[in-house]
Amino acid sequence: MKIAFFDSGIGGLSVLAEALRRFSGAEFLYFADEDHVPYGTKSRAEIVRLSLDAVGFLVAHGADAVVVACNTATSAAISELRGAFSVPVIGMEPAVKLAADSFGARPTLLIATPLTIAGEKLARLVGRLECETWSLPLPRLVEFAQDLEFDSPAVRAYLREELAKFELERLGSLVLGCTHFNYFKDVLHEILPPHVRIIDGIDGTLNRLASELGGGLKLACGEDLPSRATKFNTGGDIKFNANSQTGELDAILERDGKLAVNARGVEQCDEDKCRMSPRAVAANSQLKLYSRGGADLSLEFEPRSEEAGISRVNYPNGNSVEYFYSSRALDAAQLHKVEIFLKRLDAMRAID
Repeated sequence: MKIAFFDSGIGGLSVLAEALRRFSGAEFLYFADEDHVPYGTKSRAEIVRLSLDAVGFLVAHGADAVVVACNTATSAAISELRGAFSVPVIGMEPAVKLAADSFGARPTLLIATPLTIAGEKLARLVGRLECETWSLPLPRLVEFAQDLEFDSPAVRAYLREELAKFELERLGSLVLGCTHFNYFKDVLHEILPPHVRIIDGIDGTLNRLASELGGGLKLACGEDLPSRATKFNTGGDIKFNANSQTGELDAILERDGKLAVNARGVEQCDEDKCRMSPRAVAANSQLKLYSRGGADLSLEFEPRSEEAGISRVNYPNGNSVEYFYSSRALDAAQLHKVEIFLKRLDAMRAID
């Protein structure tokens, strides 16, 4: 079973990252429509067209279910998507009801794209709530995320200026109504009063996905965590062990010594062992081993075909992801960018 995630850009990686942590042995597809990002300032008709194209591409690549990991695309196109495709299509919804149920004695502030805030779907949702709800469009935050600009002076100045429009001390919660905004939780925590809770809709979306698929997704619960071996398409005498508990990948060279690779970067390097990155290994990559000054060994992953790009990536817990940059496979530089985003999301999860 293949589960697809679709977003205008890299915001939906925040949903995929949680799925990689929560589920095991799953095949995922991820489609970032980087050719047309951002969606939040486009017309509804244009977003519907782009969303139909993206989901059609994913279904053609074997997706058995699609998560629209984009609040803007959900708001604009979810009805058309469900009408056009027979596979389950799960959308993202701002968690304003959860905020109201948890902190309803105080107002909720929703930050999202202009189209999400202006959409009828959100208006109906907020209209059913008794909690006072404020809305703030933050279109530049999407652009900051796409440019890997997470905690710069410009980001801080933008957020401080926009949030200053509200009586923040009165707030009970702030709802992230765009998946791109998950990259900025640390800066938001700095600006908001300490009692304000930050809430996103990722849990609700993945719970709905699991419910729709019944037993099709396996939870990464305690009995699933012992280390187990996973073989990658590297050739030669190299094999990999994926340690699901630690998130480490160990590459073992069956020669004079051992060469261990994990997700935390270079830790030590001597005659017997050299620890280094990457966090994930592309399945269609070759493993190139070379020596620096005799004992020091390094690893370099090279695409087998530069034209083909790097698509399928294997992660701990037996999960795999096929990444697509619009309708194209990622090249090595784009895959490295994905890893930067996933690392940033790990840091944001630690803040929560």
